[in-house]
Amino acid sequence: MIFLKMIFFLIMQKHFNFGINDLKIKNRKYCISKLETGDLIKVKSEILPIIYHYGIIEKKGNDIFIIHNHPDSINSKGGNVCKEHLSKFIKGRDIITVEKTNLKITEINELYEHLKAYKYDFINFNCEHFVNFVKGKKYASSQVFKWTSIVAITALVYYLIKNKKI
Repeated sequence: MIFLKMIFFLIMQKHFNFGINDLKIKNRKYCISKLETGDLIKVKSEILPIIYHYGIIEKKGNDIFIIHNHPDSINSKGGNVCKEHLSKFIKGRDIITVEKTNLKITEINELYEHLKAYKYDFINFNCEHFVNFVKGKKYASSQVFKWTSIVAITALVYYLIKNKKI
């Protein structure tokens, strides 16, 4: 029975072209068509799909740019906050969320210029710190908190097991 369902699915996918990849592509195109200046975008990281990368949208006519903080990008002031085209930012990664904001282009550009000299630091100034700071929230990264907590708990459990405390 399972075999028949698999064959049916493969036939339907091939002949009616409604596979998961097609849905992802259609969803991405729809999502991109709705982007506006000031929107916050969250995509899967290139390194690990369980880590996310954040940026802020700047729309100029038909072109869409992302202002973000990335360790591999170096701007004119030597920092890592940069502005690049959406296609370079996404590089085939999945868009996780887009958050609408009331950020104005003047505010975004002012903060971009102010923060250009800052260097990327995973713990103290990563892409999530940058986005949260720009949108006026607390200067924090929930990812850093989550991952450092996981590492600390894992180390503690390892220590307790190794020393036969539990």
